[in-house]
Amino acid sequence: MNDICKNEEWLAAYLDKQLPAQERSLFEAHLSHCPSCLSELIAAKTELDEMAAEESEALAARAHAGEPRRLRFSPLAASLSLAAAVLCAGAVFLSIRSAALDREVASARGNVSRILATADIGLMRLSGGPERPVARSVAYRGTGERAGDAFGMAEESLKAALAKRGNDWRFFALLGDLYMADNQIERAEIYYDQALAMKPADARLLNDRAAAAYRLGKFDLSRRDLESALAADSTRIEALYNLAVLRRETGDRAGAARYFDSYLRKDPSSPWAERARTLKNE
Repeated sequence: MNDICKNEEWLAAYLDKQLPAQERSLFEAHLSHCPSCLSELIAAKTELDEMAAEESEALAARAHAGEPRRLRFSPLAASLSLAAAVLCAGAVFLSIRSAALDREVASARGNVSRILATADIGLMRLSGGPERPVARSVAYRGTGERAGDAFGMAEESLKAALAKRGNDWRFFALLGDLYMADNQIERAEIYYDQALAMKPADARLLNDRAAAAYRLGKFDLSRRDLESALAADSTRIEALYNLAVLRRETGDRAGAARYFDSYLRKDPSSPWAERARTLKNE
């Protein structure tokens, strides 16, 4: 039932009576033991009923007043108008929910980005990471117990979002980024795995799981993910950069140089390019 819970598309289709019989039965079975989805359905249905009642009253009022040059009130016309209103309301409901979700994701991404901007996650580059590399240190800055309120607030907010919207891969990915920033690499990998289970060919997620695998010494998995990321999206320059880092780490200096050169042709002047030149020449 995980694909059904908090699924706005199913909810809108159910309200519009557009769900096929099998899916409708599954959805109704889910509603019988999910108070949260049932509450959302009741709220949406109440809003639609109020809109339908207002539309029906307006049609009846015009017919009773005998407004000139208007079509006579027809139950069929009223039914068709009501059906159109319901369909439109269902689409509006879905659009509003989608916009609210996008705002929630954008806010969470901003919080995580601010934390990543001061975290030393190692040599590799995350897709949602900072625009410039953090100064390298002897030990990784993350400790697994990151001080300050920012990390705890971001973690709490993302977990609350997952509790409400467990079918959205973006919150899993952001938790992965957050745990990378805090040096909790095993936990980061778990959340990237869950995000990829929902969106298996996403180049951004493949790149970021590769960064976690690299930190855990899983070089074969890291290489496969990076190659898959570039196959899915050849413009993903951070995957190209990370492949160069991986080749360098595994002793393939010639391969690393080729990948660094390919990266620098696409990104010659950013702060990350400076890091690439340094690593290539070390």
